[in-house]
Amino acid sequence: MVIRNPPPSRKMARAGFSGVSAARRLCLQLTLLLLAGCVAGGSAEIAWALPGPFLPAKIHTDTTWSGTVTISGETRVMPGAVLTIRPGTRILFAAVDEDGDGVLDSRLVVEGGLVARGTPHDPIIFTSAGDDPQPGDWLELRVDRAEGVVLEYCVLQYSRYGFHAHFSSGVLANSILLNNMDATRFGNCRFFVLHNRFEGNLGKGINFRDSRLFITGNEITGNRHGIFVFEKAKGTYIGNNLFSKNEVSDLRFGDFFNGSPPALDGNVRDDGHPLTILGRDQILPSVQKRTHPLSYFGPRVLKIDITPVWERNLGSFVDAAPVRASGGGRIAVATWGGDLFQLAAGTGEVLARTSVGDVVDGTPVPVGGGFLFPAWDHRIYLVDAKGAVTGSLGWKAGMADDHQQASPLVLGGDVVLGLWNGEFGTVDPGQMRWRWKISLDGAIRARPAFDGRELWVGTDGGGLYEIGRKGDVIRRVELGSPVRTTPAVFEEGNLAVVTRDGLLARVRGGRILWRRKLPGVGTYASPIFSGTGRLAVGDGSGAVSQFDGNGALIWRTALGSAVHALGGGEMLWAGTEDGRLIAINPVTGALTATLKAAGAVHSPPLITDGPTRRMVWAARDGVVRALDWKISEKPWGWRP
Repeated sequence: MVIRNPPPSRKMARAGFSGVSAARRLCLQLTLLLLAGCVAGGSAEIAWALPGPFLPAKIHTDTTWSGTVTISGETRVMPGAVLTIRPGTRILFAAVDEDGDGVLDSRLVVEGGLVARGTPHDPIIFTSAGDDPQPGDWLELRVDRAEGVVLEYCVLQYSRYGFHAHFSSGVLANSILLNNMDATRFGNCRFFVLHNRFEGNLGKGINFRDSRLFITGNEITGNRHGIFVFEKAKGTYIGNNLFSKNEVSDLRFGDFFNGSPPALDGNVRDDGHPLTILGRDQILPSVQKRTHPLSYFGPRVLKIDITPVWERNLGSFVDAAPVRASGGGRIAVATWGGDLFQLAAGTGEVLARTSVGDVVDGTPVPVGGGFLFPAWDHRIYLVDAKGAVTGSLGWKAGMADDHQQASPLVLGGDVVLGLWNGEFGTVDPGQMRWRWKISLDGAIRARPAFDGRELWVGTDGGGLYEIGRKGDVIRRVELGSPVRTTPAVFEEGNLAVVTRDGLLARVRGGRILWRRKLPGVGTYASPIFSGTGRLAVGDGSGAVSQFDGNGALIWRTALGSAVHALGGGEMLWAGTEDGRLIAINPVTGALTATLKAAGAVHSPPLITDGPTRRMVWAARDGVVRALDWKISEKPWGWRP
């Protein structure tokens, strides 16, 4: 429900609470607390209907705002609560000077979570409630010790400190921050600051200390200082931004700055001159050129166009991912009906069909001109391009419900395979015999990973094993819960893995560097690196989360159904239990497109390269679908 409040007049707002009796203040406060869900559990959608001036509030439960919300004084989102602001919402800040010091005090403070994701057509506006707004009319939008903060397609104007973040992580993207005193303040933060416009701010556009920021694609224009580095940069990257008409400097180092400077790369000025850099003589401007000529500076709109190409009904569950043959002309798809289909990549025509009589759950791998795949009958099969079985290799079944599902890994000329009975080894596909085989402490239910030197595989016994290429167990890392996903490899000896109980852990050299608890249990969706180089993870609650390499949560998006598969890079694709394959912007977590099937999606899509991308995906409705897709972008044209 949308409730609109008449904004207080400037005169009335500056009067504070002087015209409100104590009894009325108490009544209004109690009413507001009820509306904000402070006394009842669960989430609440706020309908702010009180006449202004309005009282401060504390929000203790998950809350959603829409319509127009007026804040007079301080509104605080307490730890554990998440404030979600719907597209098109206007947050007005009344001009209140509670302590009479000449600084107007209205502000929104978030100590829990904040998701303010507008759209190009319906941005979220943070602004003054005054009739004649001026910079400094309200204090700040502040986040303290908040993870996964998202501001996208927001407009923030006429504040004193703008977006002010302490000990927090998240993303500020495709937004406009203008006519503030300072547009931003970051302290001890990890934030991605991407494709925003910082314009006409009396102080600084981007202002930070002791923070690790990734600042790129922004338009920074008409501020006193474009970027101000107060203290340590901590590995901050400033690249591919457009600077123009900043009054004193494009980049200013404060008097207290020390340590290594931020990395500068490919920033440009509209007049072609080098950046104006003050405060550190040893900082020289880098070569100024665009590094991504097709990108836009400032806020942009991404659009994905999808064109269906073909469909093929295979008549049985498909849980294994489609895989392309060497050369690319054929695609292999395995089914629960016990078949391996080889389809023409261009038309979906069935070129070959191999029936082995039992469920094929693991993803095949291309070997030579054919494919190798495991089946529930405890054998792996090698077939040629015509579908003829040219070899097989069996093993002793494990427990009664032994359902082989781990996919093989091709490594050089060998195939590495983990089995449900806990055996792990390397197969010579030419002879279809084991080169070596060892036993681990539980069922192996996911493809192993290779970090460039050693193999890594998890077990149902809760162990993550590092294994040499000749089968020597180097170490076992105890994770305390079954590991049914393939680790994501950062670099040699450095990887991330998800356990069944929903623990995301980064492991390096056998040590657990950090752990993060996911909202839901772990599924078979393995963690992957998205196109941004960050770690994307899906879970049983239906959430997709993105973390940086230090475990800071950047964004989290709820899909409403358990996530069983993740794939892609430039665009993130998530398969869900309710039969959707959802495209997610890996930069901000925004949903970009949704494809639907009549069955759960348990495998990531097969994506090809090129100007027009071809994607093949399958679901438990037994249908394999091919489509072409492309991404286009244009500047966001919003103006005040």
